[in-house]
Amino acid sequence: MNQTCRSMMQIVGVCAAGWLAFANISASAETAEDFFRSKGQVNIIVPTSAGGGYDSYARLVGKYMSKYLPGAPTIIVTDMPGGGGIAAANYVYNIAAKDGSVFAILDRGSPTAPLLYGADSKSQFDAVRFGWLGSAMSESGMGVVSAHAPATTIEEAKKIPLFFGSTGPETDPAMDVRLVNELLGTKLKAINGYKGQPEEFLAVEKGELHGLFMSGWSGPGRARVLAAVPAGQMKLLVQMSRERDPQAPDTPTLLDLVQNSDDRQMVELLLNRLTLGRPFVTPPGVPEDRLELLRAAFRQAIDDPGLRAEAATQKLAIHPTYGADAQTIIEQMYRVPPALLERTRKIVRVSSDE
Repeated sequence: MNQTCRSMMQIVGVCAAGWLAFANISASAETAEDFFRSKGQVNIIVPTSAGGGYDSYARLVGKYMSKYLPGAPTIIVTDMPGGGGIAAANYVYNIAAKDGSVFAILDRGSPTAPLLYGADSKSQFDAVRFGWLGSAMSESGMGVVSAHAPATTIEEAKKIPLFFGSTGPETDPAMDVRLVNELLGTKLKAINGYKGQPEEFLAVEKGELHGLFMSGWSGPGRARVLAAVPAGQMKLLVQMSRERDPQAPDTPTLLDLVQNSDDRQMVELLLNRLTLGRPFVTPPGVPEDRLELLRAAFRQAIDDPGLRAEAATQKLAIHPTYGADAQTIIEQMYRVPPALLERTRKIVRVSSDE
């Protein structure tokens, strides 16, 4: 190779290195604001079918978050039912883009599935590593049955089997079946595989199911049940909450029915999970400045009077927990004492016949 060629190759190499350095500087210099302004859309993943509580919250929050993100990108909702919400959580953690262009609302049972089910869980994520935007609603739960079911009280359910719907064995509704059976001696059976709460309600109306545990007592299902009760179509069985709902003062809570102190401590641990009732998260690894912008947009959306008015119209309750607080809550839950955790796992984990 002659000197001229060698010199030209050196020049090309220097230029290439210069362009790479320039590209890296340009990329690192891109601000979070620039990133969202350059995006035509942001995606939100929903772990259930359309029409249920999670889908309704996702569409409402997404609509208003767009307003508060730089450039107002369109927020596209993608429903991804499967495995009681675990499929969506696994996707967001392992596959979804980690640049801030994707976030999700998780099934409230998903973040603690690894904690409660251990090696039996199908989860492939570390819940503490999600970027926690917050929760739209601190939840409570409610066990409801058809007024035509063969048993409509806890005492009757101790003698007569009842079939309850669930999307998957690791969800709160299926866990509630196992928990109530263990602590109260009822004969409930979880029937898994429904796409979501709307399908479960339809199955109850058709007589295919006797009832269901509503782990989201704040969503549209609440209005549906509260209208069905006085119409003689449904009855309330037990409340999965610390205090009785003012609109259901005669229905006992699980804590009302459990007397043993160790049992009560376990119930309180499980009820603490409901604080993150409608949790919004990003995949792990989203740049900190973009995560903070998403957290700020989430807070602004939740506090927007327009969202609050629409939530009231849709009968969606709003009682939020915000970013850093939600992150702290999930971290605390993963520091539960080992003895209490092991006992809780023995009761709530999926049995071989599910």
